[in-house]
Amino acid sequence: MELRVPFPSGTNIERPEPGLLRVAVLGPPEVMHIGNRLTFSLRKAQALLLYLAVEKGLHSRSKLASLLWPDSETNTARSALRNALTLLLNLFDTSPAAASPLLIQQDFIGLNPQAPLELDLDVVQQAWKEALRFSIVPPEPLRASLVAQVQHALSLARGSFLDGFWLRDEAPFDRWVQQQQQQWQMRLYLLCDRLSGWQEATGELAQSQATLTRWLELDPLAEEAYRRLMRVHLAQGDATAALQIYATCQARLAEELQIEPSVDTITLADHIRTTSARRAGNRSVYIANVANQPPGELIAPLIGRSSAFTRLVSCYQQVRQGQPQAVLLTGEAGIGKTRLMSEFVAWARAQGAEVLRGQAFELGGRLPYQSLVDALRPRLEAENAPEDLLDDLWLAELSCLLPELRVRYPDLTSPTQDKLVARLRLCEAVARLLQALSKRVPLVLVLDDLHWLDVASFDLVRYLGHCWKDHGSRVLLLCTIRSDQLELNPMLSTRLADLRHDLPMTYIELQPLSQEETMQLLAAMVVERDQSCVDKSEMHGQPTTELAAGCAPGWEAKLRELGNFLFAQTGGQPLYLLEMLKLFQDRGWLVPQLGVDGTWRLEMAVETTTLIAQKRAGRELVPPFVRAIVLTHLSKLTPPARQLVMACAVLGSRVHAQSLWQAAELGAQEGVEALEEAVKSGLLREEIAGGSRADCLCCYSFSHELMRKVVYTELGAARRQITRRGVSDLSAS
Repeated sequence: MELRVPFPSGTNIERPEPGLLRVAVLGPPEVMHIGNRLTFSLRKAQALLLYLAVEKGLHSRSKLASLLWPDSETNTARSALRNALTLLLNLFDTSPAAASPLLIQQDFIGLNPQAPLELDLDVVQQAWKEALRFSIVPPEPLRASLVAQVQHALSLARGSFLDGFWLRDEAPFDRWVQQQQQQWQMRLYLLCDRLSGWQEATGELAQSQATLTRWLELDPLAEEAYRRLMRVHLAQGDATAALQIYATCQARLAEELQIEPSVDTITLADHIRTTSARRAGNRSVYIANVANQPPGELIAPLIGRSSAFTRLVSCYQQVRQGQPQAVLLTGEAGIGKTRLMSEFVAWARAQGAEVLRGQAFELGGRLPYQSLVDALRPRLEAENAPEDLLDDLWLAELSCLLPELRVRYPDLTSPTQDKLVARLRLCEAVARLLQALSKRVPLVLVLDDLHWLDVASFDLVRYLGHCWKDHGSRVLLLCTIRSDQLELNPMLSTRLADLRHDLPMTYIELQPLSQEETMQLLAAMVVERDQSCVDKSEMHGQPTTELAAGCAPGWEAKLRELGNFLFAQTGGQPLYLLEMLKLFQDRGWLVPQLGVDGTWRLEMAVETTTLIAQKRAGRELVPPFVRAIVLTHLSKLTPPARQLVMACAVLGSRVHAQSLWQAAELGAQEGVEALEEAVKSGLLREEIAGGSRADCLCCYSFSHELMRKVVYTELGAARRQITRRGVSDLSAS
């Protein structure tokens, strides 16, 4: 039988299929036939129809009579059954071309399999069967369709099975209803559990929150839903809301079941209170200010990173099982590595993990161990009794990194003066500290910008990895690194290969947003003037064609026009996208608007044709921050490399190496070195036009069109003219 969308309450059905019977039983029962809502003068006649629709097939008259009239004599029960059937037949307005919904035989009764039927349980049953297959996030090709299928099934649930419908005379029918309620409650439980889990594991916290709220509407006593909702709020940085959910859980369980929350729920609440206390400070002032004035920085939702987030969650789950892991987030500068890492860290904290975070700097070689000091110092300062984690011997060795320990513990012995032994003991002290922390809860050690990590820190990390492997430590090493550094720094690649001998290493390379993902980002951040029909929490991650539905006519076309323009300018690079939006905001083309959901978005104050006209008129549309980044990269180049980059700005995209050397007036050897330097800087990228590098068919372009614009502008008219003349001479020759 074909699955269709069962009608929601109050829906006006137009042009129904001939003879179509629609039955909705998840909630108070509703029945429609050929677009007309049926009302029943006899409650048991309605019960008979509902039973036949749910159970399907043919049923004997004696069975149905006993089900609905158990206390009546056989002849009386059969007579009552005939009266109920007559009432149903009179209700069904069937045309000669349409089959009657009822199939009545001499001894058996059922619904006619030839008559069209839509039953909400069929949709839920199919979604339940599919969801059973995936306890973890479904693979990417299936995820979107399966999520939509489960969401649709949950949207049909208006309450429990036949909510409020009873015969109230101890009939077997009522016992059947109770059995069905338990069965379908468990199936809806699984759908809510699966869907919210998938959404949480892919970083879609707003959608997970909506699903969990729906779960609690269907089952106000589902303690797992309360716990998960608490974690989602904590991951979103709202510990107050998380504790309010806990209070609601406490009250519901006490009122309905006279019990306390489980140990897991109480432990999670204690964890939230501890986390909230650590982060206390100016947050309340910040929140109050945000509610009254536009934010100084644009914050975009996490779009296009669900697959990467899922892989991070998968690695974390392995860590919880005692399998230490290393994850390397790679991608160009500004691609969103740190943002994804921050979102995952918030999620991990909500799961109860301990997070230590260090940041490497470009001058890190002159500051050994600085990133690890930054990671360890706040944690030990928050520890009431570090001596519970480490013996005095190892605290003394650790004081080489954290001398303030000697202020707290002045009686610590002096560390050894032998440099080789001291270095070994320092590594062992850090390893023991992290091992002690990971025994309490899973540990996430974050090292941002690993490409700038100093040699001593790399050696220490390698030592840690070896120890974690030997002890089965619950530690996840999460690092970010720029992909150009990974490709062009052989020593860095060697060190990572060494680390991989000790820890399973997962590489997650982030790509620019696709054109459709760019549209989703804009749809979540930009609204039309006076447009407030779409709630941001509902928009996040939905197709743009759905986002525009219900809003002002033509808004989708305007949004897509703006998205196409920005994608052409930025190539989907998240940092450049946000900087372009800031530029539009500074020029008054986009203005902050406080939405109906209490969050700030950007209101389009001008037509998109105005923006495109600015570009066609040759007016500058380069964000200042992007210009500063490009000029900084340009200033660090040697004169030959700078000259070559400027020549590329004039020649355009996909330029052969020989053409660049000649335009920049460089010899072959000097040109090769200049090209390597330009690519390493991130300004140019190398593309293979055919064959291999050995065939010298490499082409070069700017990594982004905005970069080329900056360099082209910096050249000045006179220099551009000279370069063009050189290019013309090359063409003539």
